[in-house]
Amino acid sequence: MLMSQAAWAKKHGFSRQYANELIRKGIVRLVNGQIDAIEADAAVEAIREPARATRRSDEDGDSLSTLLLKSRIKTEVERGKLLEIRARAESGKLIPADEVKIAAFHRARIVRDGMLNLPDRVAALLAAETDVAKVHAILTKEIRLIMEEISRD
Repeated sequence: MLMSQAAWAKKHGFSRQYANELIRKGIVRLVNGQIDAIEADAAVEAIREPARATRRSDEDGDSLSTLLLKSRIKTEVERGKLLEIRARAESGKLIPADEVKIAAFHRARIVRDGMLNLPDRVAALLAAETDVAKVHAILTKEIRLIMEEISRD
């Protein structure tokens, strides 16, 4: 099967110049100015390094230029996401995760300390009370004080 040098080179993912170099070195022969594809394929296969891919393309058969374009698009999308994140951070809509963790820890410590101190503050009052409604009122008042302290910070 005869084909032009350019068509044969394109079929294999070579440049036209590389096909010319193979012809000049005598690895591939011309027949009436064209390449015998079957003979040329066998000759190239014989000199090919087994560790190298036979074509510069991915599994889907995309050409190198398509792969580069896809890579460029992905890079630009990621760059856009990064710029959006920076803009949100500068406008104050985005807070670093470490600051949020520290603030949550401090808020939880206030809740913990308030709840742990509750028995010390009301134990004597509750021990003296026999009326259930008064015990309930005292506990509700103390818990409300703790919650108001949390909301002020």
